[in-house]
Amino acid sequence: MRKRQIIIDCDPGLDDAVALLIAFAASDRLDLIGITTVAGNVPGKLTYLNARIIRELAGGGRDVPVCAGAPVPLMRDPVTAEDFHGSTGLGGIDFPKPEIRGSRTHAVNFLIRTLRATKGFPATLIVTGPMTNVALALTMAPDIARGVKEIVVMGGADREGGNITPHAEFNVFADPHAAQIVFQSGIDMRVLNLDVTHQIRMSDDQVERVRALGSKQALAAADLLAASNKLEEKAKARHAPLHDPSTLLSLLRPDLFEGRKATVTVVTEPGERFGKTVPTFTEDGHVLWYDKADADSVFSEMLGQLGRYGE
Repeated sequence: MRKRQIIIDCDPGLDDAVALLIAFAASDRLDLIGITTVAGNVPGKLTYLNARIIRELAGGGRDVPVCAGAPVPLMRDPVTAEDFHGSTGLGGIDFPKPEIRGSRTHAVNFLIRTLRATKGFPATLIVTGPMTNVALALTMAPDIARGVKEIVVMGGADREGGNITPHAEFNVFADPHAAQIVFQSGIDMRVLNLDVTHQIRMSDDQVERVRALGSKQALAAADLLAASNKLEEKAKARHAPLHDPSTLLSLLRPDLFEGRKATVTVVTEPGERFGKTVPTFTEDGHVLWYDKADADSVFSEMLGQLGRYGE
């Protein structure tokens, strides 16, 4: 069976980094054909650097290009999240500098060129940061939609409320105009929003189970997860949700998640609801809005994937 082709558009970020490690570990099922980065959790120069750090740690090498993308949102002032990811985006963990350079191709140009080439075998876009790159690509080249099988997004919230404002989740809040373009594209989407990711939290014991796998990649994942917990506990007195890794895990094990079909709009008008996602549940919706997860099984799947590094 042919592997599913994926492109990860991300803003590493502690949990983005764990998601990347899972993607490389699952190479028997997923063909990671590119990583594009965007400003979000930290400024664009750092997200680009961090993606290259994790690619090298995972053993991805030059075969998986890393392309830097939009340094600012479409219309709003930039917003970052160093409070939750540390000043470097990777929790201050001392990773070696990458030796392998990134691509000189801009992320948006990479998306357009690559998705035009995948029309016969559409690729899956996994988006774990603000949707600026994807919105720009769809606006510049609407025909690339035919090269997209689906878009799997970490973003948004409904019943849980927001994590950056009372109404808005960070990735959407960071560029709500881009999110509106992507949600309104009509492309099939799965949305790992706060309604579901807040159900999946890493205990300290689970972090140590990841660490016990022993490979350098698993040790790095444990450090990243522990840093997430430390920063989340400092800010909100609770363990960190498994936000971005859930995108990969829902792709590998969709049976562990439940959701409802919907259409989604984003509040782009200034005010207290700015950046809020508004799902309207309807059987013919093109968006699968996840709202339930088997948290223990999701963790077991992540543990199994990260355990592949030791094989």
